Amino acid sequence: MKLTITRSHSQNLARQLAELGVPLDLRCGGNGTCGKCRVRLLAGKWKVDDRDVEIPCEALACRTILISDVGEVKVPESSLEQSSGNILAEWVNVQIPVTHQTVIAIDIGTTTIVAVKIKDGQVVGRASCYNAQSQLGDNIITRIQHASEGMLETLNQLVMRSVDGLLAQLGLDGVDRIAIAGNTVMNCLFHQINPESIGSVPFTPPMRVFPTKKEMFGGIPVLTVPSIAGYIGGDLTAGMAVIDLQSDEMLVDIGTNCEIIYATEAGIFCAAAAAGPAFEGAGLSCGTRAIKGAIDHYFKNGTFSTIGKLPPIGICGSGFIDFLAVQHSNGHLNQFGRYEPKAKSFRIVDDIMVYEYDIEQLLKAKAAVWAGIMTLENHCGRAARKIYLAGGFAQYLDLKNAISIGMLPEREYEIVGNTSLAGAARLACEPDLLNELITLIDIPQEVQLNTLSDFEDNYIDGLLLP
Repeated sequence: MKLTITRSHSQNLARQLAELGVPLDLRCGGNGTCGKCRVRLLAGKWKVDDRDVEIPCEALACRTILISDVGEVKVPESSLEQSSGNILAEWVNVQIPVTHQTVIAIDIGTTTIVAVKIKDGQVVGRASCYNAQSQLGDNIITRIQHASEGMLETLNQLVMRSVDGLLAQLGLDGVDRIAIAGNTVMNCLFHQINPESIGSVPFTPPMRVFPTKKEMFGGIPVLTVPSIAGYIGGDLTAGMAVIDLQSDEMLVDIGTNCEIIYATEAGIFCAAAAAGPAFEGAGLSCGTRAIKGAIDHYFKNGTFSTIGKLPPIGICGSGFIDFLAVQHSNGHLNQFGRYEPKAKSFRIVDDIMVYEYDIEQLLKAKAAVWAGIMTLENHCGRAARKIYLAGGFAQYLDLKNAISIGMLPEREYEIVGNTSLAGAARLACEPDLLNELITLIDIPQEVQLNTLSDFEDNYIDGLLLP
């Protein structure tokens, strides 16, 4: 789309476009590092990174300021904030209590938000979107930083805008109760509580048990699944509520953080490792979220599949895992993630190129997952007998490829879907469960992985392709 912009002395182009109702993909928080807000400057005088540029040219909107009275810009669809995608709204092998009331459950994630309406124990409606907070950054640390710098109300308004949109789709007529689950920071921001203390040692959350609200949505009670720790949130509490972990069984939810619950004979332990947003396409030259046109799987003969069977626009996390596995098994990637024969990049198709820099970011993300699981197992003195994998990323993952590249150890696995949403659904249907959940969050013993001597060794091992 082409737009005419008038001069603003205080705002960059990305913010001006947002005010015009054209929000861009600013998953790096407008720091100019993700490269997703690229636009074409057509007319006017502009500064990019405080330097005059000649038009027409391409530039990152978050680094661009109009210095003439009027300018013209073209915004490609690929640079717009995504409102929907392949967002998981289902769970596996979880029974939800049957109630004749109508309830809504919401999973508030750092990147995505999904809601379901339930009646008589059956899901009668689903809605999902990307968390509007992503325009202020795609990771937990950035959100915490913004909240500590006076933007708590803005962050709350953004998440409420997303939730309001989903509730409008589902409809609130006749709804008796709403329950939400999310990581600890998301829970705080939903309740407009500053999560600043989670951002520094000892990562203590300002609140783990959140009040029931009745003033948000016309008097409908809103319950929140309580959090275990600063980086082990209500999403994992919800998972524990619907997955009956037996001894030597582990629940792993892979997102921007890899959160782990491990049940052993000596007790239940929990830990978190920062995987970062690479699996969601952030910071990668051809990375994209799991939206229509994203390459979701890559095969040994160099072919691929895309979401919606549409022309490819980029590669999402599951596709990148396949790419690493295929290229390594074909001998085109060595154990350090370098191309053989030597090359800077590999062309998938057209202008979709995977650079060695991209591979470096992917190896860091998969190393965090590997190190989190292995270090917690080592701390507990035994390997997991079975690992339940939760979350949208796991749902679309080729497990054999994830194991072959050294992201996951060789274990028995079960894909369980969105257990955070399932736990919220159970709470919505069974509100007395809240007291049990409040007791449950004190059972897991938190393990700070970075304080364990073998975490660094496991992380370094995870950086290699075995």
